Amino acid sequence: MSAAASARDALRRLRELLSALNIWGLGYVLLGIGLATVAAWPLYAAPRALIVGIVGGLLGMLVAVVARVLRWNLLMSALVAAGVYVVAAAPLAVPSSLTSIPAFFLGVRDAVLGVALGWKQILTLNPPLGEYQAVLVPLMVVMLFGSFAATLLVLEGGRRAAWAVAVVSTMSVFGIAFGLIGTSSAITLWGIALPAPREWLLGISVFLAGLVWLIGRARLRRAQALRIVAAQNVTRSAAPVWLGIRRHLLSGVLLIVALVAGVAVVPAAAQWSDRTVLRDDVEPMVVVQRQISPLSTYRSWFTTSMLDEPVVSISGDTGDLERIRIATLDAYDGEDFHISPDDRFSRLPRTAAPDAGRLSLEFTVGEAYRGIWVPAPAGLAQAPTFEGARAEKLADGFHVDDEGDTAITIAETSDEREGLEPGDRYGVLVDAPDETPTLTDVRGGDSLLDSEAYPALAEWATMQEQPRTGAGYLEVIDRLRARGYLSHALLEDEQATGWISALKSAGGYSFAPTYAGHSAARIEELFTSLVDQERRAGADADPKMLVAAVGDDEQFAVAAALLAELWGLESRVVLGARLPAAEEVPGIPACDTACTGANMTAWVEVRSSGGDWTAVDVTPQSAMLPSTITEGEQLPEHPTVPEQLRSEALDPPQAQSDSRNTDAPPEEGGSDTLASLLAVARVVGLSLLALLLLVLPLLVVVVAKNIRQRTRRLAGDPESRLVGAWEELVDVYADDERPTPWFGTRVQAAVAVDREAATRLAELVDQGVFAAHPPTEADAEAAWTIVDEERAAIAERRTRWQNVRSHLRLRSFLARVAPRRARASSDHRLAVGTLAVAGAGAGRQEEDA
Repeated sequence: MSAAASARDALRRLRELLSALNIWGLGYVLLGIGLATVAAWPLYAAPRALIVGIVGGLLGMLVAVVARVLRWNLLMSALVAAGVYVVAAAPLAVPSSLTSIPAFFLGVRDAVLGVALGWKQILTLNPPLGEYQAVLVPLMVVMLFGSFAATLLVLEGGRRAAWAVAVVSTMSVFGIAFGLIGTSSAITLWGIALPAPREWLLGISVFLAGLVWLIGRARLRRAQALRIVAAQNVTRSAAPVWLGIRRHLLSGVLLIVALVAGVAVVPAAAQWSDRTVLRDDVEPMVVVQRQISPLSTYRSWFTTSMLDEPVVSISGDTGDLERIRIATLDAYDGEDFHISPDDRFSRLPRTAAPDAGRLSLEFTVGEAYRGIWVPAPAGLAQAPTFEGARAEKLADGFHVDDEGDTAITIAETSDEREGLEPGDRYGVLVDAPDETPTLTDVRGGDSLLDSEAYPALAEWATMQEQPRTGAGYLEVIDRLRARGYLSHALLEDEQATGWISALKSAGGYSFAPTYAGHSAARIEELFTSLVDQERRAGADADPKMLVAAVGDDEQFAVAAALLAELWGLESRVVLGARLPAAEEVPGIPACDTACTGANMTAWVEVRSSGGDWTAVDVTPQSAMLPSTITEGEQLPEHPTVPEQLRSEALDPPQAQSDSRNTDAPPEEGGSDTLASLLAVARVVGLSLLALLLLVLPLLVVVVAKNIRQRTRRLAGDPESRLVGAWEELVDVYADDERPTPWFGTRVQAAVAVDREAATRLAELVDQGVFAAHPPTEADAEAAWTIVDEERAAIAERRTRWQNVRSHLRLRSFLARVAPRRARASSDHRLAVGTLAVAGAGAGRQEEDA
């Protein structure tokens, strides 16, 4: 064909492409691109996401239109679409690729890898994602390839075109499935509370768009068919007017019912279950759960080797920031406070910019600290900017919890552990703190604590006779701190000299021994001493006589958290350090430019009536020693307190000790190896299961075809096997896209197929079925030999991929659903075959007679 003829042919196909039916379909795909882009907006909340969504969708449509005009096959079209993606994805979806030529090639690499890895990245980041790294790549993939597939389908013209609705709907589902955990705020519509209005509106819009397109497409196809009939001068009877009216009314009623049902069902469905999105299941909790509770090792900060060593150094104006947080512990199991297994850690994008309401600080990790917890203030506006040789690893491993109160990094260290190590540096951008909410106006509720498990705690709380309000709770905590006594050690030895000397120089201090730990037994021991002391001294005794509980922030933070639960208040324990803007607490000084072990503290946070957390300091006093009162002893009118407590510390029995070694426990190599192997096995198993689920439908098709063939070949009598051979050959032709007419005789069908094997088999089957004598085993074997030879001949002329497609094709199954409809529309053709069958049957009956 000459170049001019090829150009004319392409121009003709382009004119055919611009038919009303195709333009209607392309308009539907364009609307789907817009809806999918709107659905993805909350996930990104960046103008560039709109560009990626719209431009990516238009590129996919363009490739599909060109493929249709030039009549490319599916493989060629898909390769061109992939090439367009590789070229366009870097400048569109990876903004950093535009900074330099090397950055462009890195962007292309990220775009290619993002097809497989980008989905996990967006699931481990807290939305909105903005333009962080390559997070826009999955959106580009969905929009470009989704619009490409949808456009090919709408231009198909056959029954498969309706599958475009599923593709367009899936494009919109991306933004919802990968988006925010919470839904949009409820609104009231016509007196009905409608939760998640944005999600509801998107769903209804996608539904209506698909419905309107299908209805319009059906009408356009019908009009097209009528024009063809009119062009052939074929007259048709006009349909009654009432049929058209009824059809329109029925469509309108169905549409109204769908809308009303949506309005009615959405509120109920929102209450049936919590919203679940894909990001709910992606967490670095494996590393978090391997960690020892940081509260359990609290006393290690006060040993001689750690007391004056810097934990973290801070540069920059801390302003009104009051605290540096290391870990927020929100679960207690009676043994230790830890991160709840239900918490979720995700990445934090780096999209914020400094402004008047934000503080910029630089942190340097000191020699006294290493671990996964990242010291930082609350309210991080973006992910930290790490510096140094490990910057990229630390950034990739950085995660924060849902409320942004605990930050971790799971980057591997030089000693094959995880987290920060001395010398690591990072900068943070922090939102300026709001006004601290108070607890005085908070009202308590039903107890959240099992009082039977903590009888001494419950009894002491009852003895205080305070109301179940925020003010009452704060009064109880003040009494708890005033009746406690600060001590960080069991023995007054070399390891304790540093903090003891510091307390003495601050105003006089006498050592008192105390166990470590914060188990339920240890907390009950603390409250038992308070209850016994108050009983002996009396409720009206001098406050000095009520001091009895010895411990430090580890025990008193847990005690205060449990008291909050007894008051019906939600609480948690935080480990960190106070900054100069915080209220001064005797015993644990605040830190300014360098936080050492001596500055480490723990406090309780209680949820206020507005939903915010309020910090409550719990460090006990260190000025008044505990007093030992004997039962029935008459207290002196003016009691004195000895200047120095002269007591010898005795080692307690092992069974009564709840102390914990301040050093980290030895590594359990076998357990870690087993855990790693189990984690790998779990990933491999889930991957194989997912692959099996994907392949399972294909396996079902292959097995069903084999069972069908075996059933026909092994039928009970030769006549059934003979007929089964013909049916098998018809199915072979159907899967080879060579459909056999369902009307007429077998010979007529064989002639229509135009295959010599079909003609031979049709004659053999008709001879065996309609002959005076039943067919023999040899006839059945000969018939199946023809089928096997024809199957082999067809397979030989096809490529390997075409053979695979033929084995997996469903046309031989679906074709058997259509015969009844085909017969109903072709009665005049069936009459010929029916008469032939009837005549043969009558002839056999006469011979038998």
